[in-house]
Amino acid sequence: MSYRWYIVATTLVNQAISVGILIYCFALFAVPWLEQYSVSRGTAMLAIFSLQLVAGLSSPLLGRLLDQYPIKNLVIIGATCISAGLLSLSQATHFWQVALCYATLLPIGMVLSGTLASQSLVSKWFSSDRSMALGISAMGTSIGGFILPFVTVWLFDSYDVETTLIVLAILSFAILVPLNLVVLRVQPPAAPEPAENIASLDTKNWTSSAILTTRTFWIPVLGFIPVNAAFGGVQFNLGAYVGDLGFEQQIAAQLISITSISMIAGKFIFGSLGDKVDHRKLYWLMSVSLGLSLFLYQGAPGRIELTLAAALQGLATGGMLPMMGIMYASRFGTLSFGKVLGFVNLFLMIGSFGSLFSGWMFDTMQSYDFAFWTFFVLLVPAAIAMRWLPAPANQSESH
Repeated sequence: MSYRWYIVATTLVNQAISVGILIYCFALFAVPWLEQYSVSRGTAMLAIFSLQLVAGLSSPLLGRLLDQYPIKNLVIIGATCISAGLLSLSQATHFWQVALCYATLLPIGMVLSGTLASQSLVSKWFSSDRSMALGISAMGTSIGGFILPFVTVWLFDSYDVETTLIVLAILSFAILVPLNLVVLRVQPPAAPEPAENIASLDTKNWTSSAILTTRTFWIPVLGFIPVNAAFGGVQFNLGAYVGDLGFEQQIAAQLISITSISMIAGKFIFGSLGDKVDHRKLYWLMSVSLGLSLFLYQGAPGRIELTLAAALQGLATGGMLPMMGIMYASRFGTLSFGKVLGFVNLFLMIGSFGSLFSGWMFDTMQSYDFAFWTFFVLLVPAAIAMRWLPAPANQSESH
């Protein structure tokens, strides 16, 4: 097997651990924190909002570093930050300390050992089969989202929240650091073997001004912001939302895992089709699936509606990571990919208002329905704007 597929496997594990713990398990931690720190749901969402905000703000700088320095060293730093952040969380005695951890160590760790670093690595190692490789790599977030919520609930049942955080800190460090030290010892090829029609693109060095003044950059960003907002608005409030409906937290863990399984399918489907199907059509498919999900979450859904909504949500949001990598790598190449994706993450952080907005809407109206309808409406102009997305550089047909 080509060494580049070991890189894909490593990035899959990196994302499973980092995103699985920091993103998918947050809804489970938020429930005991509401009682432990006597905070409202809107206030509790400030923690995950801080993580997304700082991750977005730091991504342009960290993306440049990923283009300029050995990625292995940066991934190790990221893994260390995640472990240190989780250990710090275990010692928190006030909610402001929780929010501080989510605003400092944890977002830096997630950027350097999570999606940005992983997509940069895969894009630098692949020219042919890049779409499929990005899709497989992105499955890591969903695999982590499937496994780690069950692990977290089991640890909750066996120990307390503090011990659970310590165990997750040790687990993340023990897996990520040795794995990346061994596999990432080999640097990406200076000029990956490209297909003839994208060779010039993969050697182009994009300036910040050139990136930020083209609709090729902005249209996907505007398309993914409402997807990001809807995901956060549902996912991070899921534990409390399920409790409102009269279900146990085990059901929340099951729904998170259903979403994650469906996201694996979404990443495989969108990743495998990304080199073959018009990217606009794939985005529209994502939008329809997510819109149906938000509709099913309205009111007081039962187990069947919740399960179907979680599956549709996962299918749509699962396609976001591979499609983001595919859209930008096929239009900007790989030499400046870290810089491009850093700017993407900077503006995608606007979508992080979703978790905060849902929490505040519940505090005001005692319902999440208005928030879910808002996310639904925001998908419409984003889908319309996608009509004017320019074609990838390796396609001659006009958009």
